Amino acid sequence: MSISIHIPFYNPNPEKKEGYRNLTRFDYLTENVLGLKKLSIRTNIFIHTHNNFLDNKDLDANVIRHKISDEKLNKGYLTWLTRPEMEKQKNDYDYFMYLEHDIKFNEENLQYYLKYQRILLERKYNLGFLIYEKNNEENNNYSIHVSDKLNNFLNIENKNFFINDTENYCCFWIYNKDQFIDFINSKWWKFEEKVHNYRHHYGTTERSSIGFNALNINYFKATLLPEVNNKPDPGSFVEHMTNNYQNKFDEFKGMGFKDIRGVCTLKLEEVFAKNDLKKQSNMTLFLRRISKIISWNSRFITRLFKKKI
Repeated sequence: MSISIHIPFYNPNPEKKEGYRNLTRFDYLTENVLGLKKLSIRTNIFIHTHNNFLDNKDLDANVIRHKISDEKLNKGYLTWLTRPEMEKQKNDYDYFMYLEHDIKFNEENLQYYLKYQRILLERKYNLGFLIYEKNNEENNNYSIHVSDKLNNFLNIENKNFFINDTENYCCFWIYNKDQFIDFINSKWWKFEEKVHNYRHHYGTTERSSIGFNALNINYFKATLLPEVNNKPDPGSFVEHMTNNYQNKFDEFKGMGFKDIRGVCTLKLEEVFAKNDLKKQSNMTLFLRRISKIISWNSRFITRLFKKKI
């Protein structure tokens, strides 16, 4: 088996230190590459960047330097430039991954993916991951994107899978060859259509990271997280190494926000609700999606009502 991993590396200020460990972006990138090269399948890594900073660096990766205007670079368009090279490789690998430079995908994550994607593939479900940050004072890990407990689940082959239709964005995507070719042949590959999750549109860089998972694309029926002992499978936990969201919205802590301001309010082990569990069927899943689509398409009515108030 083999995998091609593409990482955009935006590095306008190489000396700037970030995160609780006070490291540079290159430090995080180096740590990530070293970990990725330990994966148990043949792994080729491609770093896409915009300046000559990496020219003399010792990285076990292929560095591709792109010519891009400052305006497009500052808007996040470097993330789009990974795709032409990925498309050229469509017949050369078994798996394809787009990954942000500080998202630490490891062997446990790979084995989790290989185990469950076989179960979900033929049923058109996407396997979910949970990006987390460490709270060093509490010694706990908190979810970045999922800020509301999940209580809806499907049972597949006598195993419970919780439905993440709140926010399935996880800063990377991974597909097998068939899924990847479907992606390339779709209208979504070249960013001709905006993607959203029925709560908001994704921005320029997020549209790269969400890949084929966005809820409005409808390629997958749903994103599922397998349950182990009433908790998410630990293989779904992927670390955000920079760890810069822990205190980003302190003024909103305790106010119950379910959007981006609710980051790092839910412990990883508490993502699944223990009470009020609701088993779903394919039909109820379909109806839930239709309801979200109607709500999204009629959101202007809500805005008009708010303006009158």
